Amino acid sequence: MKIGVAAIAGGWDSGLTTVLDVLRTAEAARERVDRNIPAISVCTIAAGTEPIPTQGGLLVPIDFTFDDARMDDLDVLVIPALGANSPPGVIDALMRPDVSRLRTRLRDWADEGRQLAAACTGTLLLAEAGILTGRSATTSWWLATEFQRRYPRVDLDMTRMVVQDGHITTAGAAFAHIDLAITLVGRSSPQLADFTAATLLIDQRPARSIESALGYLSSVDRLVTDFETWARLHLAEPMSIADGAAAIGTTRRTLERRVRQQLGITPNALVQQMRAERARHLQRTTKLTLAKIAPMVGYQSSAALRNALNTTESREND
Repeated sequence: MKIGVAAIAGGWDSGLTTVLDVLRTAEAARERVDRNIPAISVCTIAAGTEPIPTQGGLLVPIDFTFDDARMDDLDVLVIPALGANSPPGVIDALMRPDVSRLRTRLRDWADEGRQLAAACTGTLLLAEAGILTGRSATTSWWLATEFQRRYPRVDLDMTRMVVQDGHITTAGAAFAHIDLAITLVGRSSPQLADFTAATLLIDQRPARSIESALGYLSSVDRLVTDFETWARLHLAEPMSIADGAAAIGTTRRTLERRVRQQLGITPNALVQQMRAERARHLQRTTKLTLAKIAPMVGYQSSAALRNALNTTESREND
């Protein structure tokens, strides 16, 4: 998974650096969880190539610009918080030429059906671009009134820290950058997201927007994580979802429902995805043929594996 993080002049230091730190920690932890999980690479992008100063004076090196052809290789583009702490300040920031240029690029990106994510005041950048119109989204608690007034056609949900609507993901207040980054990691592997959260000692944090809204660790489904852990240990074997459910102490029906709720796919599709990950890893790191790899990832023939790889790739590109 290739993730680009927009560096916006005068943006909050913690928003940008938190996203970068969580994603890089996840990539470092990947080998310890399962090196077959797709690699997570992260880069910084901006309107120009010069280092971008944050609100606190940090200079952020830029990997490439909004117009660079490498933008097309990104899977997700993340917009962290703008450097403003009042509604008028946020609106002023949205009108700046550099932010306006980014807004145009985001609109093009959204029109292509590409994944976008934003946190805190960065959510208003998506809303201002019209990307959130007709969608559910969230924002920082102190911006809710201004957000609803300015963008009445957005379904604002202040009961959740992270809201995903199609290919658009938004997160609430400043420390929701952690939740946003962990959520992105969880799309590749809930197990890796859980391990990364534990590594960083991320704990439950009540959202100011509503007392019952909690951070990532309160919403992660341990049953799904347990199933992924069990499945990764049995990828080379004939695998029954019912057996997997029994192994982690639940029913197949419950497992089906919970995996769909968290990942939007079936347990069978999750297993197929993990088998494809491992097969691709073996293709990259060994000289084994598909015929040799197939039984190592639970398929009886190279043709069956090739079909599974094509199916998985098609699903990932949708």
